[in-house]
Amino acid sequence: MAVRVRTWRHGLAIRFLGVGLCVLAWRAIAHLMAMAGQGGRAGLVGYALATAGFLFASLGSALAIMGKHLFDEVQVSARWRRT
Repeated sequence: MAVRVRTWRHGLAIRFLGVGLCVLAWRAIAHLMAMAGQGGRAGLVGYALATAGFLFASLGSALAIMGKHLFDEVQVSARWRRT
């Protein structure tokens, strides 16, 4: 894999993107809770909001925590290397 030069700005941008995705997840889940509070049934919109909330929260938290270290190379054991 090619080594790319990443500055502190890249790491900060990735973390802000992660926080933004977490905010989107919060909004989707808040809207889902408002739908459930009104006695709504689980329909396509409810499932879509739940899926979006889960995916945005998962990806957003990973980006916010890891930052630019998300793309760091790791050493693989000789047993698992391709020859």
